[in-house]
Order: sequence, then C-alpha cells, then structure tokens
Amino acid sequence: MHTGKIVALDLVTTGLNIEQDEIIEYAAWCIEDGKDPVLQHFLIKPSHTVPDKILKFTGISDLELQQGLNLQEQREEILQFLQGATLVGHNVRFDLDFLERQLGISLNQTVWDTYIIAQIFFPSMHYYRLADLVKKLNLEIDDSFHRAQTDAWASWKLLEACWKKGMKFDLGFYTRSLPVLEGLNEHSFFKALEQEIGRKFPSRFIRNGLALAVSLEGEGLFFEEQSSDGVPDSGDWIKSCFAPKGLLEKKLPGYESRHGQIKMAQAATEALQGAHHLVVEAGTGTGKSYAYLIPALWWARKTGKKVVVATHTIPLQEQLYQKDLPVLTDILPFKFRGALLKGKGNYLCLKKWLTFQSYPAELSNQERFVLASILVWLSETQTGDWQEIAQVYGVSRVWSYISAENESCVPQKCPESGNCFMLRARRKAEEANVVVINHSLLLADVKADHNVLPEYHELVIDEAHHLHQAALEQLGQEVSREKLLRILEQVFRSVGSSLYGGIKSKQGFWIQIMPMDVWENFQKKWSELPEACASISEQAEELFVWLGQVLGQGQLSQRLTPKSRQEAWWSYFSTQIENMIGRLNRLRQVLNSMSQVLSGLDIDELTELGYEISTRIRAIEDLQQCFELLLQIDDPARVSWIEANGQRVYLKTSPVDVSDLLHEKLFEQLDSAILTSATISIAGSFTHYLAEVGLPQKTIALDVHSPFNYDQQMQFLIVKDLVNSSVPGLFKIDEVIQFIADVGLRMKGRTLVLLTSHQLLHQIEVPLKTILEPAGIEVLAQGKNRSRASILAEFMENPKSILLGANSFWEGIDIPGEGLSCVLLLKLPFWAPSMPLIAARSEYLEQKGKNSFQDFLLPEAVLRFKQGFGRLIRSKTDRGFVILLDSRIIEKRYGKVFLTSLPLQTHIRDDHEQILTRIEQWIKSE
Repeated sequence: MHTGKIVALDLVTTGLNIEQDEIIEYAAWCIEDGKDPVLQHFLIKPSHTVPDKILKFTGISDLELQQGLNLQEQREEILQFLQGATLVGHNVRFDLDFLERQLGISLNQTVWDTYIIAQIFFPSMHYYRLADLVKKLNLEIDDSFHRAQTDAWASWKLLEACWKKGMKFDLGFYTRSLPVLEGLNEHSFFKALEQEIGRKFPSRFIRNGLALAVSLEGEGLFFEEQSSDGVPDSGDWIKSCFAPKGLLEKKLPGYESRHGQIKMAQAATEALQGAHHLVVEAGTGTGKSYAYLIPALWWARKTGKKVVVATHTIPLQEQLYQKDLPVLTDILPFKFRGALLKGKGNYLCLKKWLTFQSYPAELSNQERFVLASILVWLSETQTGDWQEIAQVYGVSRVWSYISAENESCVPQKCPESGNCFMLRARRKAEEANVVVINHSLLLADVKADHNVLPEYHELVIDEAHHLHQAALEQLGQEVSREKLLRILEQVFRSVGSSLYGGIKSKQGFWIQIMPMDVWENFQKKWSELPEACASISEQAEELFVWLGQVLGQGQLSQRLTPKSRQEAWWSYFSTQIENMIGRLNRLRQVLNSMSQVLSGLDIDELTELGYEISTRIRAIEDLQQCFELLLQIDDPARVSWIEANGQRVYLKTSPVDVSDLLHEKLFEQLDSAILTSATISIAGSFTHYLAEVGLPQKTIALDVHSPFNYDQQMQFLIVKDLVNSSVPGLFKIDEVIQFIADVGLRMKGRTLVLLTSHQLLHQIEVPLKTILEPAGIEVLAQGKNRSRASILAEFMENPKSILLGANSFWEGIDIPGEGLSCVLLLKLPFWAPSMPLIAARSEYLEQKGKNSFQDFLLPEAVLRFKQGFGRLIRSKTDRGFVILLDSRIIEKRYGKVFLTSLPLQTHIRDDHEQILTRIEQWIKSE
C-alpha cells in the first residue's frame, strides 16, 4: 500500500459536546512503507468528573485518569507525530474537531474517513459501526490492544481491507468514480489506488461500460422445460413428508415431527386440491413456512399453476427465498423454480442511473459518496434490489431519482433493457413455480386490476394479521411537503436530472429530429414548466408550515370532519387546497400539451420522451386526486386527517373499510387462498378476522396450537395494585418507573418493556437510566433516529440491558435464549380512540348498527396483546416471565377475552411486592 505516511487515530471523550466535553484518551498509529507501526498513546487527566457510564463503557478507571497527562503539555509531541501524514479514522472528523478545539490547532491535512470509505467499498453491509465491520470482514486485531488503541488500529486495518478490494477493480471503475469524488478528501485514496493498479498491472483492461454482475443477455429466451420426474401423484405424500421418520426427519438434522405442522400441511394441501380458502392460526414453533411451502411447491409442479406467497415484512420474505426455498431445493424429490419479486421502486433503473451520475458537480458531497457506493454495488449485485444497500447513509434520498418507480418504460426501446434488473426479476417470476412477494405488491396488483403480477390463482398470505392494515395503507393516499417537492423535482429542478433538464441538455438533438413547427410549439409549452413548478413549490412551503401550526405543539393529528367547517382555520385550509388543486391542474395541462404535440410523430426517441412525460402526468394526477379527496369530509366511508411524524407534516386520506374490496378484487378472483399468522383468532373465534378481510364466515378456519409448553416454560404475572383509574393514564408514573427498575435489577437486564405510546416511553427513559445505569444495566430506548434493527442488535449483544419499545416492537422480534427472559407490558394495547382512522372506523361501525368496542377496539387490542405476549417464548428452551401492569384484565368483563386468547391455562395475580418476590424465587430456582 504505497500511500506515504498514514496516521490512524481515535479518541475517547466524556461526551459528544465539543464545547463542554473533554478528551480522556488519545491513541494514534503511524504507518509508513517499510517501517514497523509506531504507537502514540496518552491517558488525559480530566478537569471535571467523568460520567460513570463512560468509565464503565471504556473500562478506564478513575485512578488511571487521575494519573493521566495534561493534554496541552503533549501538544508539540502530537503535532510532530501527525505532521505530514494522511489522517485516518472511523468518523474521524469528530475526533479531529475535538483535537483541534482542545489543542487550539488547525490540521490542514488530507483526511480519509473509514466510515465513508467502507460504505463505498462494502455497500452491502448491514451495519457500519467499526466493531461490526471488524467482525464481518474478519480483520486481524491484536487482542493486547485496548480502547482507543484498538479502534485506531482497527481503522487502519479497515482502510487496508478497502485498499485490497480496490486493487481488484478494473481501471474503468476509477475512470467513473474519480470525477464523482473530485474535490473531496477521499478522492486522493481512489487516485492512489488507480495509480498503484496502473503501476502493478499495466496491462489490466479498462471497461468502457458499467461493470455489472449479471445481464439478461446470453441467458436465453426461455428456461428449460421442467420434467415431471419425482413429482408425487397423490397429496398423501405431503403428510408423509412431515411424519415421524419421513422425508424432513431423514434429510434435515435436528428436525422433529410436529403434530400441528402435519395438521396445517394437510389442511393446506386440501385447500389447494379442493379450490377453497383456508385461514390458519399457527402458534409460535409450528413451522408454518414449510407447512405451506411444501404443499404449494407440490401443487405448482403437479398442475403447472403458479403459487404466490405474500409476506408483510422484508425479513420473512428474504428468509423464505434465501433460506427456506434453497433448503427445500436440496431435499424435495422434484425440481422447482422460486422467484423473489418486489415493487418497481425497489429496483435500480440503469437508464435513470446513467443520467443521474452524469452531473456529479450538481450533487451534494453525501450524494456523491452514495454514487461511488452504487458503482461498487453494481459490480456485485445479482438483483439490483436497493434493500442490499439500504444502510448506506444517504442512499434513500438518491434512490428516489434512480429507482424504476413510475418509469413507464418500453423495454424494447430502452438501451439498457438487456441489463434491466426489473425485467430480470419479472422474467424469473413469470417462469417460477412459486413467487415470493410482499403485501404491498399484492395489493398494488389488486389496485391495478391484476396487471402487476404474473397470472396466478393460488395465494398464500403469511403474517396475515397485517393484511387489513396493509390494504388501508395501499388504498389510501398521503402527501407531504417533501413528497410533493420530490415529484416536482422530477419535472423541474434547477440543478440535477429532471424532465426539463433532460430536454434542455439535448435541445440541439430535438431540433434536428422534430419538424420546426412542432419544436417551436413543444418549446413554448416546455418553457412553462419552471414557473408552473415554482408556483406549486411556493404554495407547498406555505401550506405545510401552516399545517404544522394548526396541529400545535405536541399534537400529532387533526381529523378533518364536517365539524371542521365550523373551525376558524377551515376557510383558509379549503382555499389553500383548492388553490393547490388548481396549480397542479395547470402543470398537468402543460405536460398534457407537451404530450399532445409529440403524439402522431412516429420517432423512437420521441416515443420514449412521450412515455416519460406520461409518467410525470400520472404522478401529478395522483397528487391532485389526493388533495381532492381531502375535501370529501362528508363521506362516512372515508377519513382524512393532518398528521405530524417527526419533523414532517402529512395530509392523509384513506377508506375506512376495505373488506368488500378485498372480497371482490382479491379472494373471488382466486381458486384458493391460504392465510396464516400466529395471531388471528380471538378467544378461539375467527369471526372478527374473517369479517375484517372480507372472507365469508363459512371459510374453513384452523387453530394449530404451538408445540411449546407455555405453562411450564413461563409464568404470566398480573400486577394488581399499580393501576389507579383516578390517575391520568392509569398509573402514578414514579411507581411504574420504580417497579420496572426493580424488575430490571433482579433480572440483571434481559427485559423488553412494551409501551403503547412514545410519550410514555420518553417519560420513563431518563429516570430509569438514573436508577439502572449505576448498577451496570443499560437502558435502550426506541427513537432518536436509530433503526429498530440497530437497537435490537445492541440489546442482543448486551444481555445486561433493558429495551423500551413502542408500537413496532410488539411484534417481529425474535430473541430466543436467555438474552430475553422477561417481557413487561404496561397497558392493554387499545388503540387511542382519538386517532383519526380509529375514530372514523368506530363511527362507521356504529352507523351500521354494530358495537365499535366489541366489534373493533377490543378484538384489535387482543390481537396486539397476543403479539406482545409472544415475544418471550421463541423456542422449546426459552423460559421467563410476561408481566402485565394493567389490572383491568382481571377487573373488567372484557379481560376474559384477553386471557382466553392466550396459549396457557394459568396466570398469577398479586401485588407488585409479591410479584418481585416471585421473580427472586424463580431466579434462585434457575
């Protein structure tokens, strides 16, 4: 690695505030060609007390720090060590800002940030914390190092790993990436790599086009015809697969035959053969994926029909495709083809990409780093699916300009059709026996009258408890300032790619191929785009700032109802919406005029341009329709509202009930649908679920119990004395905080606390930290711009922690083993009746003569409660507690519905002190 003198450094500070916090440890490694690495390391004596959390986290003792050096006295030694070096570190700018501030210096040197460089060279990593990268890349780190020494050395080894990977690239990669990174610090790293490759491998080829890992070209037009060899004739074969000493026990190490799995597989087979629908509640541990996949694969191969499997979450979708189907490929006696298909917006559009990356000077620094990451990713990806690079910082912003979403392309006319990721995915889906999709794509197909997916008549819906909500979201509409401006930018933006910019950059070309009178007419309309977009943009800024003021501080939503007309703000609001509709209509008319000018001209390039204009027209029409629906406040079957989420304000509108639509547009079009989840029934009844998704009450429904012995593996503890109905929110908050802390101390962490509101979560977070962190128990809380995945990873890495989670943590969390031994639920999870969609649905049901509590609020709460309850026991060896602080479950008549819906026969109800005693006794027995 010929890059001259490099110094990799890392600091430990008392906090993140550069103005107030201090450096307490400094470490730097000097690496020069032909010399052994040299370490410079100091502990720094602080002028203020160091927080206990920092001492525990770093392992530095207060005694060590008191014997530390004075940072200012090391100033010249540090400067001499750093002199003439390229400075390297992970998020190194943070360290350098601290160092410059506290030493009173300015380090005007080349800086290489391994956090940025690693995202470019390893774009498909899920996490970019230094520790995660060290583990994932198997970097050699000397165990004798510690703290800042370790991290500084790890930064160097990470840079070295990036260098080694970069040495394998062809020079064409650098021809494309160097202009993108021009003027940025990391540019010199790429330039050094290019020069080293040129010196070591002077004859290495230079690729002119994009370096892609896959291509449609050369794959052949059709897959080979599948032979029927090995496909059993009778459905009885399915049952034998799952039976003791059957195929699965013989082929899969550790597999055990389960009665519930056999029962479900048999029912799925009968549904496919008998062309009827089936609903299955399959408890945790049933093995439901195999129970529907094997019948689906057998049926698809036997009949030649395609089976579609739809999941709600991406992790399950990818588990089915990347884990379960490959296993079944190896063990089933017949061959099959599986495919994973996602919505258009998940795939990169190469045509858009080539346009977007042609203007790097017009992009932000972060966007340019993303472009470099994508260049590497394109040489590795088999799918073009952005989920592979979703963790690259800033990629979501860039993706909106380069995805295949809303691209009305004509493949035969697209110069990149031979490499198109979306075409490749769709072609595989056309030829597959089983296609794995998600609920959103399933419902997009329903919305588009079944013109999105390949033809199918058999469907499996996993995580089926989400189907109703997914349908509401898919069939509803929303607009935010950010979404509106993003759509406008696709029409016109002052810098970067857009419809307007693309036409402007090729004016000479258009003049040559268009008749002069056509061009003059087209140009006249085209020149109106900037003003039309600017007027909408200006009003959007005004409207959404005002909407934020309407909500007021702390208010999350405001429903729009007939009574809203009596509010002082309604007149201004309705005028703003009508004006917005008018301005959008004007832009739509301009685009329509452009399209009409081109119609009738049989020129390939103009046909392609016409399709792009049509795409923008549809996007504007969707916005226009959303604003129009917002004013339809008298329709009881529709709800509209204003909502604040973080820093953004949204206008949303949704149907209240989608059961009829699902019945007519989905289930009646199918021969067989199999819907399954761990939480569908309520007290043994499927009535609520069937009505909600539009299935007849006579639909065959099956309850398959979990193979786990809940009464032996866990205790369900109900706290009797903390609820006080005279207190707002049911609890005295200080009593709840102390109880959670007492549980956490006894369990030594290992606890998931599930709450029903973010407000309550943030209310208890700081007091809990004050109590627990001095005892060595970390408190992790949802929010603060951290992803659910990263918080869960931290919780699993550190068992001595408590995790506070709200809505999204009630399901989809799978932490088997001792790392999670207690789930603590504060309240029964009733939706707040003031939420716009909840209030509208309640009113809608009441108007139909139903009881909104019995027929809606209670069933929904029971299903959510079952999800939260199910977080604890995920395997046969899991043990622990579920603790509920809400005594309404034993005091109210409706509490019985919750209790009889759980997979255990017993529970314990007691005062909070006795509950703590029971926990102590359990810990001793363990």
